[in-house]
Amino acid sequence: MFSALAWYACPAYGCRYNVREVGFIDVGIDPYRLVVFTDKTMSPDEGARLKDLLDTALVGTNIRCEAVTAGSDANHPVLASVAGVPPVPSAEGPGAVLVSPDGQSMRLVLPPGGQSIADSVSSSLDAILNSPTCRQILERAADSYGVVLLIEGPQPDRNAAAREAASAAIKEIGEQLAYMPKPIAKGPGLVVLDQSSLAYEETLLWTLGLKPQDINEPKAAVFYGRGRWIGPLFKGKMLTSENLGQILSIIGADCECGLDHRQLQGTMLPARWDEELGRRVTRDLGFDPESPVVKMEMVSIVRRGMGRFNYPGRPISYRNLEGGGSVADSNMEPNHAIARGDSSILSPRTDAAQADTDSTQDRRGLSILATSVGGMILLVALASAVIVLRARSS
Repeated sequence: MFSALAWYACPAYGCRYNVREVGFIDVGIDPYRLVVFTDKTMSPDEGARLKDLLDTALVGTNIRCEAVTAGSDANHPVLASVAGVPPVPSAEGPGAVLVSPDGQSMRLVLPPGGQSIADSVSSSLDAILNSPTCRQILERAADSYGVVLLIEGPQPDRNAAAREAASAAIKEIGEQLAYMPKPIAKGPGLVVLDQSSLAYEETLLWTLGLKPQDINEPKAAVFYGRGRWIGPLFKGKMLTSENLGQILSIIGADCECGLDHRQLQGTMLPARWDEELGRRVTRDLGFDPESPVVKMEMVSIVRRGMGRFNYPGRPISYRNLEGGGSVADSNMEPNHAIARGDSSILSPRTDAAQADTDSTQDRRGLSILATSVGGMILLVALASAVIVLRARSS
């Protein structure tokens, strides 16, 4: 009886998931859209077969296909997403455009020759989905804390300084793994995209809002889970070990530590998540992130933390990381942020907002206490009744 009473009176405040685990679970975030413009002469049946073929090619990816007959409807809603993408799809077609959940669009380069539109688009998709750098990020994130992507610029000395900053942040987080709310076996990894590979990673750069010609200095981004981008794009004076460490520290935090989950559901890399990666993640996490039960639970948690359930777009430009300075709470080391589940580096709160949060937590604590006391009274009453009945029987 007393063991049951002790269990009843000791509620668990922590979430059973951490932020890293949230990143592996599909909570309904908007996918990329592949808009294929078909020729006017293509019959409806041929269009349906084309979509079926492309849907099959996109199994396991976060890209969804939509076929549109070029020139058939000038007011088609998808045309607003690709307006201004050079060259704009002609009235004759064919062509294909990849549209990010963030809203930016990129025209696919279709191979010349006598291939069908399905074969041409599939060839272009293969180039996107077989990005070596994206694959490295996914593989590292599958069984480790997360990944820092370092994009090197043309100056060797600045590249060396950026690599040193990233390595220092990774080392700092790696030393704090034992103090996190949930154990993570491996610390963050580093993936480097050098100058010679920029031309082959145009889609990856486009995902970050960049073009190869934009890389005139080192830049860094943090990824976790299924290739999910968290935090700003670090560059210049912002690319420091302190700033990288502050964003990295969030990945190990409790998923219900007060974070606004809209800020954690940022842009994912357009990529294929295959069965091998799925098995590795399931083995590492100890549960299957594809399980419907897990997804339902996580959607409930995320909706509770978000207040609403709309795609937030690319990671926000955090105000406390702007202006070339360091993180707002300069006295807070990354390990302190981990230990206390601090989300201020993602979403600075006003005193009023913090007071509301504290008030809500107080009410929650009182409610739990009242429930626990009620349970204790009930158990004591039942025990007393049993004792009285036994006495009468004797």
